[in-house]
Amino acid sequence: MLLTALIPWLCTLAVTSEAAPTSTDYDQKPGNASGLSSVIPSGDIYGPSSSLWVNGTTRWSTFSAPTFDLLAIPKDEAEVAEAVQYLSTRNIPFLAQGGGHGYSTTLGVIQHGVLINLENFNHIQFNEGQSVTVGGAVVYRDLIHALHNAGRELTVGSCVCVGSTGAMLGGGHGRLQGKHGLGVDNVIKIRIVLWNGSIVEASEQVNSDLFWAENDGNHYNADMVFTGDSLEGVTNTINSLIPNQDPALAMDFLVFTDSSTLRPVVYLNLIYAGPQSKGQQYADRFASTPASPSNNSKHINRLSINATVVPWSDLNDAAAGGAITASCATGSRQNTYSTNLKALDVATVQSLYDSYSAFIKANPLAAQSVILFEIFGQKAVEAQPDSYSAVPHRGSSNILALLQMVYTDDSVAKAVNDWAHKWRDTLASPRVSGYPQLYTYQNYAHGDEPLGAIYGYDLWRKQRLTAAKRKYDPKDVFNGYHNIPLNGKW
Repeated sequence: MLLTALIPWLCTLAVTSEAAPTSTDYDQKPGNASGLSSVIPSGDIYGPSSSLWVNGTTRWSTFSAPTFDLLAIPKDEAEVAEAVQYLSTRNIPFLAQGGGHGYSTTLGVIQHGVLINLENFNHIQFNEGQSVTVGGAVVYRDLIHALHNAGRELTVGSCVCVGSTGAMLGGGHGRLQGKHGLGVDNVIKIRIVLWNGSIVEASEQVNSDLFWAENDGNHYNADMVFTGDSLEGVTNTINSLIPNQDPALAMDFLVFTDSSTLRPVVYLNLIYAGPQSKGQQYADRFASTPASPSNNSKHINRLSINATVVPWSDLNDAAAGGAITASCATGSRQNTYSTNLKALDVATVQSLYDSYSAFIKANPLAAQSVILFEIFGQKAVEAQPDSYSAVPHRGSSNILALLQMVYTDDSVAKAVNDWAHKWRDTLASPRVSGYPQLYTYQNYAHGDEPLGAIYGYDLWRKQRLTAAKRKYDPKDVFNGYHNIPLNGKW
């Protein structure tokens, strides 16, 4: 996936937009962007004093975020194209935003720019056959419910507030990937605005090089809480399920802080996309098991289990007791590091747990921080060859580990960053990760990783992506998100 690194944004297919606001309140113009009103009606351009500014520009995370002096809300793809062409030719920084959930530090390169908010591109259109057209501003929540009402399902991410197009083109990792593959594996055509304002389509038949570069029922749901001394037993049980993992099985293994006691909580969300009885069998693997005098590695003390059966459309909201959906709140200080793991190294997980507990006690302003391991099925993902799309690391993504740091005051920002950075590097070491190099899922990348960790280390992959970058973004206009250098030196 290159999205803003290579080209501007998946704009839309068939556009049907609502009437745009008519206010003409804009009070700041970055550089020579004042003429932007010639391509977007001035009623759709706003400055910081506008009542629409906060809702139109606030992102999920404020950490190393881009900054803007103007907000533009185009009403159709022609206005998007003209705005992109206008800004590009005048070297005015800009960012096209669908969901506003991206948190990579590379976005911070965009300062005092223009935000092109794609909120009018929120349409979902069902086509003949099994395809659906999705606009650039559709978030997962809206897509999930539309698909469910039509009797369909698709691999989607865990957070319902994330922009669906950006997340899918970044790979589209999700709980149902063991059944349906990555979200991007289901994309058949993309309509895109290029740096010079031209609009092109990309598929396996048309502009196939660009298409390749871009493609980077009821469910059993059980939430379980364990004692801290169950960590080894839970970790070992998870590891036992990873080889030949059932494609319908997905697990989120979390450690978070009880706000009332500042003590860590060991938590597992288990999803089974199939019969309730089969899901219960997997949940039973985590039932309380007494310690053995000869072997404590299987000891589990499960404090509670809350099991429900929910339709696919409600799955994301129900999972983890709704905690993942609750994290959609915008405007927070979020600093996340991530790496891929082959399995959970038991001793390292225990050390991480102990370190996390001590860190939160010393830094209670970071008590909302979470350790998360996503263990989703791989069967359909690995069914595709490694060269299928620009999404790398098929066969090297058994577990996605995230250190999702949330803090309420900048006084602890350095301590938060230092702790998370250190532990990301520890988890990513070959001895712990089980992989020879740092591998990171693009949508979870912090921004300090070598590009090979995000796009793949293979020489052929670098050459192909660089060639696409040179062809479709020769002026390096779209450089705010894990940018691929034109000189090929990465």
